[in-house]
Amino acid sequence: MRRVRIRLATAAAALCCVAGGVSVVAPSTTASTVYLSPVYGNRVLIVELTHFETVLAAQLGAGHVINGVMGNDRWGPILDNDSAYRGANPPRPFRARAWNTVTGQQVIAEAASHPGGRVVFGVFPDNPDVPLWVMQDW
Repeated sequence: MRRVRIRLATAAAALCCVAGGVSVVAPSTTASTVYLSPVYGNRVLIVELTHFETVLAAQLGAGHVINGVMGNDRWGPILDNDSAYRGANPPRPFRARAWNTVTGQQVIAEAASHPGGRVVFGVFPDNPDVPLWVMQDW
């Protein structure tokens, strides 16, 4: 149980660093949406960045925080269908299930490069192996 709490705290710390860094720089007219997902019984924290915030996150290098805090083993990307990185992640059975070759910075920067592109973060406490997911949307 202690390991689960540590992983969840690590995922939350990474998300707070990324979202916090963006909110410090972003003007008050933009606001990310933060809520507990009813789809998962209000047990999953969702943070949706706007396009502007996603661009700022990419410019600040916020995606590097994800890899710096979580490594490649403890977070997962959900890539858009048109992502250049889709299909570039061969399975690695000797690693955790979500091991990936795309970095947090690549996921965020690619979303920021598309008109209206954004990222959505999800912290899943019921999935201690991969408590943080980063989804592209454009």
